[in-house]
Amino acid sequence: MLDAVMPRKLTNFHIDVDQAEGLQLVKDREGVPIAEQIRRGIRMWLESKGIKAERKQAATRKRS
Repeated sequence: MLDAVMPRKLTNFHIDVDQAEGLQLVKDREGVPIAEQIRRGIRMWLESKGIKAERKQAATRKRS
């Protein structure tokens, strides 16, 4: 069964080399993809600023 994927917006930005290395170390150690680490970090940042960044539930179709 495939999980429904939330629509996402492609964004490009630069990060410091030490940040990229740290993200890669986490990926190697824990298996968390770099993009997912960044999404989690952005969510935490927004929540720390009082912005409710709820993940909307993707609509799924009912199988018959």
